[in-house]
Order: sequence, then structure tokens, then C-alpha cells
Amino acid sequence: MTQQGQKLMTMLGVAVANLTKPDVVLPALKQLGARHAGYGVREAHYVTVGAALLWTLERGLGDSFTNELRQAWTAVYTLVADAMKTAAKEQQETQTSLANQASGLERNTA
Repeated sequence: MTQQGQKLMTMLGVAVANLTKPDVVLPALKQLGARHAGYGVREAHYVTVGAALLWTLERGLGDSFTNELRQAWTAVYTLVADAMKTAAKEQQETQTSLANQASGLERNTA
């Protein structure tokens, strides 16, 4: 799990560094979200990870973790999670559509 935490922090760092350049960060987030759908990640997992991130920042930064900083990290994580969830949903819809098409072809050829 340590490796996953490091990957999360790296992606969040990229998102923060490119907040004014969504064309840079959004494609990477979408690819990541599509991959995570394949791993079985569900929407509820994003809520859990977001809560864990804020908890970790609060514990690590102590009094330095101000309400303003909490709001900023919440905004960044929300941007990341929303982009990933959207891509995951699109990936799942595509897979379902392809499966339905294949099923229809099988019935038509039988």
C-alpha cells in the first residue's frame, strides 16, 4: 500500500503543479481512471481515499493544516477524483456496449 500512497501523492503533485493547465493533467487523469476501473476501483473508494488523504495531511501538518489548506487540498483531490471517475464510467460504458454488441452478433449468427 505504501507504493500506492506514493503514486497518489505523485499524481496530486502533478495536478497541483498544473492547475492552470488542465490540458496537461486531464488526459493523464483520464487514462489513470480508465485503468483503475479495470482494477475494480469503485466510486466509494475515491471517497475513502480522499478522507484518508485529508486525515494524513491534518496529522502530518498539525496546526499548519489550516481550513484554507484543507479547502485547497479538497479542491485538488476533487478535480483528480472527478476526472478519474468520469473516465472510469466511460470505460465501463464502452465495455458494456461492446459486450452487448458481441452478444447480439452471437445471437444473429446462431
